[in-house]
Amino acid sequence: MGNRPNRSEKNERKRPNDARRLCMFGLGVQFEYCYRQLVLSLGREPDFLCDNAPEKWGKEFFGKKCIPPAELVRGGDSIAVVITVRRYEEICRQLYEMGLKDIFVACFDQAYDVVHSIKGLGTEQLASGEEHFDNPVSGKWTLITGSSRGIGRQIALEMAKLGSNIIAHSRRVAHTEELVDTCFALGVQARPLAAELGNLVELEEMLDKLENIFPPVDIVFNNAAISLPCDPDPWRISSRDYLTHYTVNTIAPILICNRLIPPMVRRGFGRVINISSTIQKRPGEMAYACSKAALSKFVHDMAPSLDGSGVMISLVCPGYVRSDMGGPNAPHPVESVIPGALLGALLDGDVNGRWFIAQDYARLSLPAAMKRANFYYSKED
Repeated sequence: MGNRPNRSEKNERKRPNDARRLCMFGLGVQFEYCYRQLVLSLGREPDFLCDNAPEKWGKEFFGKKCIPPAELVRGGDSIAVVITVRRYEEICRQLYEMGLKDIFVACFDQAYDVVHSIKGLGTEQLASGEEHFDNPVSGKWTLITGSSRGIGRQIALEMAKLGSNIIAHSRRVAHTEELVDTCFALGVQARPLAAELGNLVELEEMLDKLENIFPPVDIVFNNAAISLPCDPDPWRISSRDYLTHYTVNTIAPILICNRLIPPMVRRGFGRVINISSTIQKRPGEMAYACSKAALSKFVHDMAPSLDGSGVMISLVCPGYVRSDMGGPNAPHPVESVIPGALLGALLDGDVNGRWFIAQDYARLSLPAAMKRANFYYSKED
């Protein structure tokens, strides 16, 4: 085993394809879906593959053999390793402990089906410890739709703890009374707002109130959504089911964006975070899945028009959490969406149009999550 590099040491090569031999490490979903994109981004095929799962050792994937991690050290300084999994930190530490220095990370976007860059990873990205960050949301007004319970309530409470004033939306004002009281107790202002988002007349009335009565909205979390039971035969899902899901999950957040983003642009600041989903290959939930895909398409196509305006729009996939929608058997507690769900409101720079997978940041402190996201999404020269 080689000596561990100094904390300030960075990988020696600027590009992984400068190495004599190249390895991709981590044969998970992203590797499987994006292998051809990775090869195109690197400009070459890997010489071999590696993974920590013993059952993969000796097998071939895309015509390349998977070796155990212990065999990597035999290549010495001639090997560059590209990590191809989302949670790369532990693998990177493992490789540094083995004495390997030329380590890179494949960064994915748009629900991780697109390779947006491959970056050199220095040990400074792995340094622990809390870091100070400038809080851009203190004193701002944040609207959270569907805030009476679940993910929306969690986001509202965390934004209030950061000093943001809260506009708590639900179907009925009574549903957010406890939340409003809790936000006041945290030392911020809070106001309830009610509308049934499936009723476009009520939605327009709500937007009129926001425009004429409420303080200017600086930050929006388009969180409210529905996922209703449909016909178990996907070919028999009715037009009414599609229309119901699209109205709440797609049209309502788009109308909210249409009314609230132009004033943000005029003021020179705004953040809009849309809760979407990476759900796929589940035909029985096609009405919900299509409505979320349409919302994601809206964000990806509209984001470039906001470049340079001070306003940014992004997407968050919260993961499969235990909520009224996710049910009691979902693998993640609702609290796990924090801090990942907040990143679109807190980060500056390369946030516009980005996908954030909240579970990628679960159990991280907020400064650590921001540091990770800044590295992952920033543009390199």
